[in-house]
Amino acid sequence: MAQLLVAPHVGWREIKKERKTTHDFLYRYLHPVFGVIALASFVGGLWIVRDGNLEFALKRSIVSVVAVYGGYFLASYILNETAVHFGIEKNVSRLRKFVGFASVVVYLLYLLTPFLNNFLIIWLLALYTVHVANTGATLYLQVPEEKKISFSLLASALIVFIPLAIQLLFSTLMN
Repeated sequence: MAQLLVAPHVGWREIKKERKTTHDFLYRYLHPVFGVIALASFVGGLWIVRDGNLEFALKRSIVSVVAVYGGYFLASYILNETAVHFGIEKNVSRLRKFVGFASVVVYLLYLLTPFLNNFLIIWLLALYTVHVANTGATLYLQVPEEKKISFSLLASALIVFIPLAIQLLFSTLMN
């Protein structure tokens, strides 16, 4: 995670060299990240929010995990289905890894926002996702140069806005 945030080009090169399976990716990277997000949401909902209680903390934790997990799967699916339009082959496991790693900024924001409740301006950092996704599109997926910008913009929009839409929907339904 740190490598993708600080130096995405180095991080993506390392990811490309790795020969880990999708199972390893899920159980050694993605699920632990989602677990930490759930814990952060729970702690923030219990102790950081004014008048926080156990019910609110559990709801907040569930909504956060559903948002990042649902966003991950939906973005992966959409990118896989549109892959041929961008000159890359359909490969759902490769695109799942791409989305999982390119979402590093969004995951960091989901870790921080439970503790910075009224500091919504921090979501402007999500714009850095465009750079991370663009670097991954070049080095990891090898999207053709003429399609790279449109692919990066689509991937970034999906990675950032799908979890936010899911979170908004579920937060509204749970209240």
